[in-house]
Amino acid sequence: MKGRFSGLWRGRQAASGAVGLKQKHLRRAQRKRPAAGRFEPLESRELLTVTYQGGELLANVEAQAVYLGSDWGTNSSLQTQAKNTDQYLSALVGGSYMDMLDNAGYGVGRGAASTGVVDNVSINKSADLTDAQIQSDLKTLIASSGSGLQAPDANRLYMVYVEPGVVVQMGSATSQTSFLGYHGAFADGGNVIHYAVMPAPGSPNPTASSQGFASAFDELTSVSSHELAEAVTDPNVNYSTMGWYDFQLNGEIADLAEGHESTITGPNGTQYVVQDVVNKNDQVISPATSQPSPTPTPTPTPTPAPGLTAPSLTASAVSTTVAQLSWTASSGTQGYRVYQINGGQAVLLGTVSATTTAVQVTGLTPGASESFEVEAYNSTSVADSSVVSLTMPAPAVQAVTAPRVSAHATSSTSVALSWNAEPQATGYNIYWSNGYSVVLLGTVSATTSSVTITGLQPGSGSYFLVEAFNSVSYADSQWAYAATPYYSTVSYGGWGAYAEAQSSDWGAAPGMTPGSAPETGGHHWGRGYGWE
Repeated sequence: MKGRFSGLWRGRQAASGAVGLKQKHLRRAQRKRPAAGRFEPLESRELLTVTYQGGELLANVEAQAVYLGSDWGTNSSLQTQAKNTDQYLSALVGGSYMDMLDNAGYGVGRGAASTGVVDNVSINKSADLTDAQIQSDLKTLIASSGSGLQAPDANRLYMVYVEPGVVVQMGSATSQTSFLGYHGAFADGGNVIHYAVMPAPGSPNPTASSQGFASAFDELTSVSSHELAEAVTDPNVNYSTMGWYDFQLNGEIADLAEGHESTITGPNGTQYVVQDVVNKNDQVISPATSQPSPTPTPTPTPTPAPGLTAPSLTASAVSTTVAQLSWTASSGTQGYRVYQINGGQAVLLGTVSATTTAVQVTGLTPGASESFEVEAYNSTSVADSSVVSLTMPAPAVQAVTAPRVSAHATSSTSVALSWNAEPQATGYNIYWSNGYSVVLLGTVSATTSSVTITGLQPGSGSYFLVEAFNSVSYADSQWAYAATPYYSTVSYGGWGAYAEAQSSDWGAAPGMTPGSAPETGGHHWGRGYGWE
């Protein structure tokens, strides 16, 4: 049973007929067992406290998601979430998380995950969805030969994800106030059906952030791992003979590690949040601290469901921001979903009809690597293409043109320079000359189009040049001449080009320190003092 709301479990739930259920409670739920062993580190014990009761185990779990509610089939965001959940379940049951349980001696190891199915039922969101209704929906889905649901067997576990906006009721408890998920078992003809239920985070249920998760998907992956760990090690709790259980602390192996989360890595590099568990001595263990299984069961390679062939996808760049996707037709499909793969996560871009086999994706980043996938689907199955990547072309860099510069004295020791902005420039170099030598005063950014040179000799003449540049070219302005007056007074007649320049006034070149001024318009340089 998975639950947050600051808190704890309710222990085992009372059996109801032929149904066994175990919840994970919300963190605000009332603590029902002693505080010892919950949040404080547990010391090693000579006697095992998590003990085997002799019941069945799901030794190599066969997990399959059931997306309960018609919204899963019509809402593009939920379709993306379902795809990501399928990828998560495959990583969960086929990797280090199951190795952790194996290494702890619980008699379970790696398994497999099948592509999930949508149970396209209309849910009345104004009333609670009861556990009895969920069981009834599962029975109907199992009995339907065309549903795409795998047949029940000794290792089968159905992971039920309820569409958003629905309160789930289990006994007298609800997902609005009491639990984040639960698992159980019930009889269906000659089969025992094992299942786990994960209500959707968010109104009317508590939000993921209120339960300490960064996102709703992180909550779902954590709750899913909690319920799966308990369902494989104690699948028939409150239904028939139990598996692994701690009667001293009255909990299953994930109950006793509540509040401890780790991450696992999927084959595509995606990080998933998972719930830790305890070993037989009630010590918290995680996939990161568990040694790899000596003889791990290989992760099965997913294969398209019968009846659909996976599209063969190609991608090419049309421009720096547009990609053309084309694929082969898949017989029997109702349409195609086009996904962009970002950081290992599939983001649904759109859905097209069965007759469409090409689309253009716009708004891409020039020079970036982009990845895509196309999924054929019908009412019972899906088939995914391979992920195809391409690098978008970078825009061609054009040569810069020479800026036009004007210069005029603003005092007896300073000259203001300004120039027109060059669209292709990535920066500008500013040069000074006294007629004998040329000195680079500094470099400014492409957003700067004026500077003031200070520290010049009164009554001196100076030449200035602005050089535009980018990665492929340079372009120099004409030299602009300005003379400083002998005195800083507006009534003096020796301004600009009319000032008389004496050879003794040239002095040394202004000494600048390029790059130390803020790169915004209107820089000031000081002669011999660097940037001001």
